[in-house]
Amino acid sequence: MNVNNLIEKAYSGHEITKEECIEMLKLDDTSKDAFLIRAAATDLIRKRNYNSGYIFAQIGLACSPCTGNCSFCSFAKDHTKFSKIELTDEEIIEKVNELNYDGSLYGLYLMMMHEYDLDRFIECIRIVKHTLKTPTLIFSNVGDSSYESFVRMKEAGLDGVYHCWRLGEGKDTNLSPESRKETMRNAKKAGLEVLDALEPIGPEHTPEEMAEHIFFSKEMNVLQCGAMKRINVPGTSFENMGEISQLTLSKIEAVMVLTFACMDRMPIMGLHEPNIIGFVSGANMISAETGVNPRDTAEDTSKGRGWDVARCKNLLREAGFESIVSGDGTRMPLI
Repeated sequence: MNVNNLIEKAYSGHEITKEECIEMLKLDDTSKDAFLIRAAATDLIRKRNYNSGYIFAQIGLACSPCTGNCSFCSFAKDHTKFSKIELTDEEIIEKVNELNYDGSLYGLYLMMMHEYDLDRFIECIRIVKHTLKTPTLIFSNVGDSSYESFVRMKEAGLDGVYHCWRLGEGKDTNLSPESRKETMRNAKKAGLEVLDALEPIGPEHTPEEMAEHIFFSKEMNVLQCGAMKRINVPGTSFENMGEISQLTLSKIEAVMVLTFACMDRMPIMGLHEPNIIGFVSGANMISAETGVNPRDTAEDTSKGRGWDVARCKNLLREAGFESIVSGDGTRMPLI
């Protein structure tokens, strides 16, 4: 494999094949070639986005012991320490205003469980839509859903759907890979944007397995993608397992950017957990978080793992981004 040739393909808009993607994922994290693809990825995405970053946020609206029973998730019914938690209307309004105090948010995820109350979720969309005074987009993060459910959500003001066919689906979860994919297709059919990520990445996941997921995201023409490492949450079956390093995560991010570079609309590229090397390796989107969170054991992740908007801004600034993008596409100086 000649990495310089692959970088040239990415810059010229030619497709990188799945086999080439796999070979890049196999690169030693500290090799010259791995650092070359990191440099090319951050240059490509900054040129495509005028050196702009994107700030998203997520509100965990409700949780309960979850029948999805994902072995990496703090909500799984077999090991969760959470009972039923649900934010009130007033708490939702307060959190929206705290997160979007200066209009910095491009998008806001609203998260509930795999099994969720559709009518209540639609109420929450309407509350958030009414509270937002900016062009911030609203995205769902809920379980498998029908086309008809997404139509109702769109009518209430939803702009898109975060949903993943995750690594280990059906093995580390009680959920069907095909049902996860079908939910993403249902969202597109309903006229909603689809957002996803390569997640949750652990050291056991192979380049071949990751490439399958990367190319499915490409096929779905997702608005937002990215890479997320598995966090080995205390109490889960992964508690004492290994995690990938930030350096590995940044290489995976770079490979994804080069693979997506041929697309007419390159996805916004998120990275989790946030770190500076990832944001000079192709990432340009970061998320603040509040409420319950599947990677945390705190009832409000803003007091645990979650970042606030000011911290997100600071990392983008430290990584050299000059502006941030609002939901209507306008750019604001990153100050």
